[in-house]
Amino acid sequence: LNRRDRSAWNMYFVFLDRFKDGNTQNNRQVDDPEIHPSVNYYGGDLRGLIEVIESGYFDSLSINTLWLSPIIQNPEGAFGLWDQGGVRSTFSGYHGYWPISATEVEEKFGTMDKLKELVATAHNNNINILLDFVSNHVHEQHPFFVNNRNWFGQLELPDGTLNLRRWDDYRLTTWFEPYLPSFDYPSSPEALKAMVDNAVWWLKETGADGFRHDAVKHVPNEFWRALTKEIKEKIEIPMNVKVYQIGETFGDYDLVSSYVNNGQLSSQFNFNLYNVAQAVFINQNDSFSNLDLEIKKNFDVYGPIHYMGNIMDSHDKNRYMAYADGDLRLEQWSAIEEGWNNPPQVDNPSSYKKGELYYAYMFSIPGLPVIYYGSEFGMTGASDPDNRRMMKFGDELSEDEKEMLKSVRSISNLRLENSALRYGDFYTLYADENIYTYIRSDVNQRIVVILNKSENQQKVDLTLPEFYNTQMLKDLFSGQTYSVERNNVSVIMDGISYKYLVLE
Repeated sequence: LNRRDRSAWNMYFVFLDRFKDGNTQNNRQVDDPEIHPSVNYYGGDLRGLIEVIESGYFDSLSINTLWLSPIIQNPEGAFGLWDQGGVRSTFSGYHGYWPISATEVEEKFGTMDKLKELVATAHNNNINILLDFVSNHVHEQHPFFVNNRNWFGQLELPDGTLNLRRWDDYRLTTWFEPYLPSFDYPSSPEALKAMVDNAVWWLKETGADGFRHDAVKHVPNEFWRALTKEIKEKIEIPMNVKVYQIGETFGDYDLVSSYVNNGQLSSQFNFNLYNVAQAVFINQNDSFSNLDLEIKKNFDVYGPIHYMGNIMDSHDKNRYMAYADGDLRLEQWSAIEEGWNNPPQVDNPSSYKKGELYYAYMFSIPGLPVIYYGSEFGMTGASDPDNRRMMKFGDELSEDEKEMLKSVRSISNLRLENSALRYGDFYTLYADENIYTYIRSDVNQRIVVILNKSENQQKVDLTLPEFYNTQMLKDLFSGQTYSVERNNVSVIMDGISYKYLVLE
């Protein structure tokens, strides 16, 4: 499949500093007596990612699109201070979200030439590259702030309070941290033009295929319209390519969808669906009928075939496996102290099966599946920074992790091998507390997906639509067949299991 076919994208988020150290010569940690090792630089870099691409790791996972954490230059020092739960620490810019330059690659990651080599290597391996672009703010050391203070809003509000982390009441002007000034685009057309031009420059300079946009809801729609217009005029039309833009917005459907249209972003991460799915898969008493209703709501907003990003976890979320293994309760959306003081470990082998089951769901519904690095083998973790541990490969994995990785590879491969899982419409057959079964159907094939989240074996009796007139179902994983008599078929499901059955 051509990497430009968005419906066939299997995405993977590479957190660069925590992925693979390919060049030890550029390793340099922030020297600060109060910085905790988990929020300093680990050494991952562009050379390391190139090596992983060339090793065939992503090919084995059928990954054809990589989203990179920000690769732009960040400050040398440590900033901020956490002082709770017996842990006191400042923080480095290892994550990349504190830019101090408009054009320079973080020197701990490599050079611009190395970034261009990465993009070329990815393209030669049929893989897209998405850059993470930060348009809401810069670090106070950035020349844009130093030389153009009027481009930015005020940290102090008229009532004397600070406009700091006011995510909702001042969402378009709030500062994330006192050292991260937020752009005031409505009052500064110069700032808007400078950042739009800068985004287009990065695409042209590197040959990257698009962006993951940070903190979309904190940037006005005018910016996204201007950016998309400039991308169309400067890149898409003259180069005859399509640039993909996916955004990060935490909010209700109206807010999220207000940025997803022809004049703005291609899509956003599907956090509303993720919230419901996570609860249903983790809480045994939550019914799949709740998830089915949410999926149908998705269709009402985005259409039956869309490019929204479906996730299991991310760098801003606790790792799914921490919930699946019982180390965290689902209502613990913030588990920072647990990460500092008692980092989760996966103790129950069946928890890996729960991770596989979620992936079987995520890769078989409309939208684009997104793997957060390490989750393909069941990496666990509490809140930031514990959810950003160093990546592991090969013999660094336990036997259970190797088995999960093998299963996730099979799931991901089947999405690319079967068109109904990419382009098919969605028809629900059955949904209760334990079982969810639905059909993905396109012009080429029909596939029945069955999910069982119960730890007990379940007998699933299905009645297929009469007009299908099918005589047999074939398991795409095992090759086992099931006879269909008068549109009825019974399937025995092991505890915590899934099946993709193609109609023949």
